[in-house]
Amino acid sequence: MKILILTVSLLILSSLGALAASQVHYAPLTPDLVSSGVKFIDIRTEKEWRETGVVKGALGLTFFREDKSYDADLFMAKLKRFVTPNERIAIICRTGNRSDKVSRYLVQHGFTSVTNVDGGVTRAKEAGVRLVPYTQDNASFTAVR
Repeated sequence: MKILILTVSLLILSSLGALAASQVHYAPLTPDLVSSGVKFIDIRTEKEWRETGVVKGALGLTFFREDKSYDADLFMAKLKRFVTPNERIAIICRTGNRSDKVSRYLVQHGFTSVTNVDGGVTRAKEAGVRLVPYTQDNASFTAVR
């Protein structure tokens, strides 16, 4: 009986630990976050990248198209070519709303270290975070098509 109780207790504790590790984290875009080694995934559209610039070293992988439609399976297939579910990633959009939805989706689908960039590019620019211009040949930004 003691072994059964111990086994059930361990299962519950490990489940709680996995649940806690699989929650979305929230942080504004700061120089410290940029230099932390987290991989940035910019889910905005190419038009938005051109308007505001991008985080140096980010991966541009649009989730929501301009008409608000999306293909989650295609997004996941492309994303998994560049990151694994256990890597630290930060999802960024214009204001943090779309990235919040995508961050939650990724956690639900097995990604374990996801940060939603709170306030997105808008708050980052207001805080003076330096973005680099987007061009199709910008080697410091990978746009996935």
